[in-house]
Amino acid sequence: MRLRTYTGDSLSLVMEQVRRELGPDAVIISTMDSPEGGVQVRAAAERGAVQPKPETPEAALAKRDQARATARGQADEGLTRIARALSWHLPPERASEALMDSAMALEDGEATATLARALDQRYGVHPLEADPGRPVLLVGPPGTGKSSALAKLAARAVAQGHAPVLISADVRAGAAEQMTAYADALDLPLECVTGPRELRTVLERLPAGPTLIDVAGLNPFDLDQLDDIAALADASDGEIVAVLDAGMTPGDAEDAAALFSSIGAGRVIATKLDIARRLGALLAFGEAGLAYAQISASPFIGDGLAPATALRLSRLLLEDPGEELPA
Repeated sequence: MRLRTYTGDSLSLVMEQVRRELGPDAVIISTMDSPEGGVQVRAAAERGAVQPKPETPEAALAKRDQARATARGQADEGLTRIARALSWHLPPERASEALMDSAMALEDGEATATLARALDQRYGVHPLEADPGRPVLLVGPPGTGKSSALAKLAARAVAQGHAPVLISADVRAGAAEQMTAYADALDLPLECVTGPRELRTVLERLPAGPTLIDVAGLNPFDLDQLDDIAALADASDGEIVAVLDAGMTPGDAEDAAALFSSIGAGRVIATKLDIARRLGALLAFGEAGLAYAQISASPFIGDGLAPATALRLSRLLLEDPGEELPA
């Protein structure tokens, strides 16, 4: 057997390289997130050594048919697992149909890798950089963990040698105190503003570097509140990143994500994955056109945010509930 390790930016690209170099009968040993970013795949294939006795054409055909039958059985088992998982999580119907169509066309056999490639083909994955190069506004409904997500991003930036500035544009009672506690714990500067004009003034005097802006929790179905966020983004020339609860109903999740997208949001941080069982909302975010940035599975700041990857999303959809899925 030849055993090789491949790395790349996406699972689809890596699998193309595996098939190209090791052939269509390559066996996928493992798939994982690469330490350098992207994904890593270990694959094996039979060595092309000359046999002491050449196989007869009939034996070669029988061997090939047996290999194909084995691969087909593995593929069927993987597809069944994917179908049952999607049925459990109740995503938008078109998402289930499209992902199953892709999975059936791929026929990789192993469920996690197959679903990851299908997700990679359908949705965007774009984790937030430690220094995005422009201010980042985290927006979302109340209680989604938006301020905690900001603190986690700030902690990651500090760990990577940056000195981010935190800005609170949330004028609700107690909001500034919460951000002050985060800033003090990380030994970072905090600015508080009351509107777009003051935000622009503060940003003009800040040094270059990561800037993270916390805004008040809002109702995404209130267009006036969305306009207020758009005004803050315009004043800061910042990127709007939605922070949404993975436990939402898929319909509400898709509508909310689409409304955030309408005011310029391009990425989403999915939160509360530690308490959400059915993750149809997770796929609904992508159906609305948002790219996956990070995921949060803990309310604790020290646990950080995990970069969203197609492989990580696939594991989330296939892991624990799979043992409880109806037969």
